[in-house]
Amino acid sequence: MSIGARIYAELRGDKVIWMIVGLLTMFSLLIVYSSTGTLAYRERGGDTEFFLLKQITVLGLGLFMAYMAYIMHYMKYNKVAPYLLVIAVPLLVYTIAFGTDINDAKRWIMLPFVGITFQTSDFAKLALIIYVAREITKKQEYIKDHDGGL
Repeated sequence: MSIGARIYAELRGDKVIWMIVGLLTMFSLLIVYSSTGTLAYRERGGDTEFFLLKQITVLGLGLFMAYMAYIMHYMKYNKVAPYLLVIAVPLLVYTIAFGTDINDAKRWIMLPFVGITFQTSDFAKLALIIYVAREITKKQEYIKDHDGGL
């Protein structure tokens, strides 16, 4: 069995979503490689592959994290939602106080030892969505009782 067939067999759920993720991944590689030529000559002495390898590394990590989130049982998100929210708020405050200044805005923090900037507001959005979903499931019976006659 080829590796592509094995991955396809492993992916339960909506295969169209996984194909869209794959297409977006491919497009991002093409866009990064084609758009970093000037930056590569200015900062890396013409090494255009540096940015391509960096994008591949970040994409690989992101796809791995997406797959881990995919195989995790959905009830575990219910348990970690309050902790994610508690982590998100100090991260946002830290970003305001000590964030990395990029394009005259402090919206990022630099991850130590990796050299990658991280936008804490994206983490906070995800934490808030998971927390709100948790709270809605707690109030599910109340919502069903007050559905407005639908």
